[in-house]
Amino acid sequence: MKKRLILLGLLSAAGLSACDLEMPSLVNSQRPGAVGGTYRSATVNTSQRLPARKLAQSESLPLAKKQGARFNVDTAMVLGVITQESAFNVNAVSSAGAQGLMQIMPGTIDYINQKGVVRVSDPFNAEQNSAAGTWYLRHLYDQLQGVSAGQRWRFALGSYNGGIGRVSGAIQKVQKATGKSKSEVSWGDIAAYMPKETQNYVPSVISHTAYYRTQMANR
Repeated sequence: MKKRLILLGLLSAAGLSACDLEMPSLVNSQRPGAVGGTYRSATVNTSQRLPARKLAQSESLPLAKKQGARFNVDTAMVLGVITQESAFNVNAVSSAGAQGLMQIMPGTIDYINQKGVVRVSDPFNAEQNSAAGTWYLRHLYDQLQGVSAGQRWRFALGSYNGGIGRVSGAIQKVQKATGKSKSEVSWGDIAAYMPKETQNYVPSVISHTAYYRTQMANR
């Protein structure tokens, strides 16, 4: 991680965009999670649809701002998820079948389309995929009523990667084991009940998000 932060500092000093060059800090394995009767798996570059096409800053930042504003999600977090999921490769495909910038499974795309808020006809269309992924992240956040406001986005990210069913089940296990109320349960409390991939995923996206917030604040 220290070497990665040094590299990012050098890239920034050279005037190069992290949106163009920053790579995910880990490669995830496939552990689909059940969500609303559908499944998704957040994986990074285990395979890809050729040719690869990486978004430039001139495309990625406006796209993240647009979708973040549309669905009330921090622009930096949208960028953080895209970094972790696909490293800005519009044509990324996981070995489990997750597609595009925000690595959405076909079944989850069907679920999103059924909701009628976002329509996805081409998961490799950057506009459609980023809209779907950002809406879906916000949708998960909205379902996590009763958890601490300070922890809620961590739970949403955990749900995006590992499934909201797993997150809800883990919260219940912690409540039963500790006697804590739902609002007292933290991500640190439930992390041990989540797949290893998800344990790594959440802090990685949070780290990316913090990085982008700093970069945008310094513009």
